Amino acid sequence: MAKVTSASSSGTHLVSSDVHIVNGAVWQDTELGDDGELWVENGGTALNTLVDQGDLTISAGGLASGVTVTGDDDENGFLEAYGGLLEDATFTSTGWGIIEQGGTAHTVLLTDGGYIEVAGTVDDATLRGGSMRVDSGAIIRNVTLEQNGGMLIESGATVTGVTLGQGASFSLQSGATFTNVTVASGGSLDVDSIPADGVTIEEGGSLDFSALNWDDTATAQIVGDPILDVTAGGVTSSVTLDGEYTGEHFVLSSDGHGGTLATLEVDDGTPCYCAGTLITTDHGDIPVEALQIGDRVMTASGETRPIHWIGHRSYSGRFASRNPSVLPVIFTAGSLGNDLPRRDLWVSPLHAMFIDDVLIPAVLLVNGQTIRQAERVDRVQYFHVELESHDILLAEGAPAESFVDDSSRGMFHNAPEYAALYPDTQKKPARYCAPRVEEGVLLETIRNRLNQTDGPDNTEKSSGSRHLEGYLDAVTHTEIRGWARWSDSAEPVLLRILNNGICIGAIKADLTRQDVGMACGFRFIVPGGLSPHQRHMIDVQPLHGTGQLGHAPRGLEPVVETQTETRTTHPASPNSLHGWVDLVSRDRIAGWAYNPATPEVPAPLQIVVNGQLRASTVANGRRPDVLQAGQGPEGCGFDLLLLPPLSPLTRHTIEIRWAVNGSLLGAPTVLPQADSFDPDLEQAVKTAVSSAESLETQNHVLSFLLEQVDRLKQVRAETATDHTRMALNRQLTRRGCTEPVTPAPKALVIDSALPDGQRDAGSVAVLSHVRTLQTLGYQVTFVAADGMGTRAPFPVLDVMLCTLPFYNSVEEVLTRHANSYDVVYLHREHVASCYMTLVRQTQRRARVVYAVADLHHVRVARQAVIEGRPELLATARRLKASEYEMARKADVVLTHSLAEQNLLCRDVPSATVVHAPWAVRVRKRVPGFQKRTGIAFIGNFAHAPNVDAAHWLVDEIMPLVWKQAPDIICHLVGSAMPEEIRRLASDRVHIRGRIPDLSEVLDQVRLTVAPLRFGAGIKGKVLDSLAAGVPCVMTPVATEGLILPEALTKLVGTGNANLAQLIVRTHTNRNLFNQNSKAGQSYIRDQHSQQCVAQSLQMSLRATADTQKAG
Repeated sequence: MAKVTSASSSGTHLVSSDVHIVNGAVWQDTELGDDGELWVENGGTALNTLVDQGDLTISAGGLASGVTVTGDDDENGFLEAYGGLLEDATFTSTGWGIIEQGGTAHTVLLTDGGYIEVAGTVDDATLRGGSMRVDSGAIIRNVTLEQNGGMLIESGATVTGVTLGQGASFSLQSGATFTNVTVASGGSLDVDSIPADGVTIEEGGSLDFSALNWDDTATAQIVGDPILDVTAGGVTSSVTLDGEYTGEHFVLSSDGHGGTLATLEVDDGTPCYCAGTLITTDHGDIPVEALQIGDRVMTASGETRPIHWIGHRSYSGRFASRNPSVLPVIFTAGSLGNDLPRRDLWVSPLHAMFIDDVLIPAVLLVNGQTIRQAERVDRVQYFHVELESHDILLAEGAPAESFVDDSSRGMFHNAPEYAALYPDTQKKPARYCAPRVEEGVLLETIRNRLNQTDGPDNTEKSSGSRHLEGYLDAVTHTEIRGWARWSDSAEPVLLRILNNGICIGAIKADLTRQDVGMACGFRFIVPGGLSPHQRHMIDVQPLHGTGQLGHAPRGLEPVVETQTETRTTHPASPNSLHGWVDLVSRDRIAGWAYNPATPEVPAPLQIVVNGQLRASTVANGRRPDVLQAGQGPEGCGFDLLLLPPLSPLTRHTIEIRWAVNGSLLGAPTVLPQADSFDPDLEQAVKTAVSSAESLETQNHVLSFLLEQVDRLKQVRAETATDHTRMALNRQLTRRGCTEPVTPAPKALVIDSALPDGQRDAGSVAVLSHVRTLQTLGYQVTFVAADGMGTRAPFPVLDVMLCTLPFYNSVEEVLTRHANSYDVVYLHREHVASCYMTLVRQTQRRARVVYAVADLHHVRVARQAVIEGRPELLATARRLKASEYEMARKADVVLTHSLAEQNLLCRDVPSATVVHAPWAVRVRKRVPGFQKRTGIAFIGNFAHAPNVDAAHWLVDEIMPLVWKQAPDIICHLVGSAMPEEIRRLASDRVHIRGRIPDLSEVLDQVRLTVAPLRFGAGIKGKVLDSLAAGVPCVMTPVATEGLILPEALTKLVGTGNANLAQLIVRTHTNRNLFNQNSKAGQSYIRDQHSQQCVAQSLQMSLRATADTQKAG
């Protein structure tokens, strides 16, 4: 056994040997073969170790980073951590390990059969085909299970931050503690005997109630705040959910082991054809289940088109019978007219039929006779046919829609197949081939025609063709009188009174009229009276049937000319609607309403704006939530889009009235004039705040104001991210009112500070990338983690800058703008390590870009060697672990340096690393050699390598220069210059400090110097100098990552004498200056143009993953 205490090793292959490394020893690129054992003990470090059949042991004080544990069918590699730290570890192909109590692991990947047992602590683990057992006392933070990853949590263990992906399994024993669990599409969570507070279920995610014996009578219901109650066999189990589940439901099935599985599906379901439905193709009618991708189907226009994809799903008959959302709707032969369909047509409830040039969901056409919803079926098998674009197919000869992905593809059981077939498909807004009608007057008209009834205003059987007789005798501002009767009946006529088309009441014509000879008179007292300042057109109409009274309608002119009164009367009616107004805005009014006396008949509504009839509709839209809550029938919803929207420049009073008798649905809603927070209102608020003297009143006022502030901040965030506008566009598109709008992609850039192009190269780079994102079509938002209070404008136009008082932190930006961004750009390691996890949680569809600026661990490790500071090696190791961890977690890594790209590709092979320069503008005017003199070193002196370089230049290099050319002046230029650098000033060393316009210096000197002894990444001032046509004498560190042409490589030197000679030669040789000046500018044009930057960023951002869950 060897015990290595100080030596370093690289590329060692250990077989049948045992090595201990301690006390500062560093072993790199080690392979442990058969019986090879490596012990990493106090002070020892192992980097990039392959454990193939051998053993790796980590004890207290040891560090192992970049470990891969693997094996084969005969023998596997093994890792055991008793203490110390394991970073960036991969367990694969039967490789396994144990993290004992006291051991800690960061960033672990278990794949292809890799396995670990944990009794210590693990942060950030991904189980992709691997598995983990968590023992009592262990702590697991942030773990993702996907692609058949499995996890067993034993009693006494603690797990927080779990995401279960497709094919993953997650089982916990009683007594385990876990929080913040998300079940993604395809994932499953076993909740048997587990306190499941804080569980978020995404659509397609499942909860396995293994203790509930499955039977077809099982039910699921969302109640409370919210709580999922699942009942099977008379036993109920409950789980507290986290999130919003309005309008969604859980589908129940067997878990395959006798338990009950609850899977979240969208309430609207997915439109489909039942098995056996004949679809017309170019080869005749073929059952839908026999169709294949590529077959050509006939459309209603007579065109044949190829099938793009076919989705399918199925349910047991007993389950379907208890879940109307999946029970088929049956159109009997001929029920749609013109002998269509030719046979009975079975479709899912939300499948739209093409009637009168519009699409109507099947369930909205049910009449209980010729069109009905099945009550019992043996089994439901649904299929849907997708073409390249939405179209009308012929099903049993009847026109019906093809599939369109309106975020519902995930409902099909074979949805993963689509991603495999079309991996490069980008998500686009749904585009419909015809307007969808799901409520309102047109729907009721079509239903009445198919059902042979009279119309939306009916609340009882039509009066048929009988004749209405009568007269409107008198109209005043307070009273309306007359008489009405049916010509063939003594039954009193029910009448409704309309003012300017608005129903203000209803009355029965049953008063005695001796002049007519029967009880058929009416006298209506106007509640509140009619305004004398407004013109009124009064009409009286039968509530049922048709007909017109004599002398009606009748006008009532205004008494005096003054400003228009916008209020209408509010009739007091004993018969009123039940319902609720969910939303009133300038462009949309939504809610639900029905008449309790006749709940099966949709209620006609009038929308009155400022006393004028603006629109009429019928409350017949689907509201399954109302039915499930026991508040009313399902078909009672209304969702009216106001086109054009109401003007924001005026105040509006909006009333929703029952068209039968004018009664109001709720109180009128007042929409104030937009931007009406004027100085008078400000003063009123100040006065109210000042008047709050008691602690109780102050608490109340403060709570109210903070609540309003929070509400306004959220509204502002939704406005800024276009959420409100895009939601309206989706509704308008669905109804055929407009074309779908593809929103501009959005990018969020997060840095630690507001970039300053005169301060540091990192700022120049991020500003260049922001501009490039804009040229690629992105709307860019920027937030500075340490600059929330900044008042300075962003240096690039049209960038949204998130600062106080609108946002308090990066965390608030991410949460208020949840799922708003297509790209999140994290600049530098510190920012990425702080926010990567939250970005993944709040921006699930975003492509996460980690821009390294430079690899900090490389710079710090070199600094440790140059300055003789071994304590910096520990900092470098920590930085390396963090930088590599971020590289693994990001979707793409951007680096400006080709050298760093190669390093990352070698050390983090799983990362996607793209070389992305920043744009540097080439100077068009370059002053000649004779007009220049002196040299300059330019840098940000808050950066340690620049301070070291300045000392080296002045103290050791320039004295050698002055021996040959004593007249050369050295200029030190840059921001954040410390006093130790200022003390270097002399007759031949001029301290210039920060110069906003570097052309002042670059047009003066004959060359610049970059004498860097340590550092990392690309040096911005080198690029600036070359772009200005100024040659730059450099060390190898300064040129690292640059592919310089041969002429410029001759300016690279090492050591005091070599650099001094290069400085003197370049400063005194005119031809050499001209040659290098042209070579430098040519290099910048070739490698750092805007076009180069755009190509690199486009490469990194292409094929952005569409992680938005279907449904």
